[in-house]
Amino acid sequence: MKNLLFKIFPVILSCSFLNIGDLIGQNFNSADPISPEKVYGKLRSRHQTSLSSEIPARIERIRLREGNSFKKGAVLVDLDCSLIRAQYEKLEAIRKAAESKLSIEKRLLELNSTGELDVKNAEAEMGKVVADMRAGRVRLSKCTIRAPFSGRVVEIKMGQHQFAKVGMEILKIIDDINLEIVFMVPSKWVSWLKPGYEFLYLVDETSKKYKARVVQRGAQIDSVSRSILLIGTTIGRHPELIPGMSGIIKFKPSAGL
Repeated sequence: MKNLLFKIFPVILSCSFLNIGDLIGQNFNSADPISPEKVYGKLRSRHQTSLSSEIPARIERIRLREGNSFKKGAVLVDLDCSLIRAQYEKLEAIRKAAESKLSIEKRLLELNSTGELDVKNAEAEMGKVVADMRAGRVRLSKCTIRAPFSGRVVEIKMGQHQFAKVGMEILKIIDDINLEIVFMVPSKWVSWLKPGYEFLYLVDETSKKYKARVVQRGAQIDSVSRSILLIGTTIGRHPELIPGMSGIIKFKPSAGL
């Protein structure tokens, strides 16, 4: 039993180290401590999401393809809302009738040909129709799916003419402008590696160096690897950088290393 425990423990320990580096692709183990030459960072987007329909409807048109860019508020998907529009047009007709009835009841009251109760009933009916129309406008707004932020289309999950159920994923989008650099460092570095600290980021895919700075550190230290997550960002915008790129973090030798 004792020998079995000695065999299992190293496996559990090694799995713990591997999980820490999943986010940025960097592996840690006790025999290979993190050094300034082996701190790897990965670019990730600050905003990414999947868009789905809030109403059950057929997809009429998907306006973009994978890789296409868009601005915040742009219409990405049109849904077939013929029935909803017809229902709203019916409500519009009911509103006009209710409005005319209310106007007539008020005029009759002025002529002492009707009572206040009839006027109040007409006002209540008008209010009900107005509320129904407000709800109808909300349903109509769901007939188009708009971009919650500027970015690019990562993946199209459904095709045109397919029926989209509520909550079913249609598009996956990502913000390719606001990028972060995530990396792991030894926990003892937090004494000097604070938000605002500048460093160089050497990106593998572009073979270029970018000035960057630390903007935030993780909420807790990993007790097994004695490391902590840091988040940085490049100084200035660089259109060639996209989410998923990775590279080496270079720190100043005199910065407490």
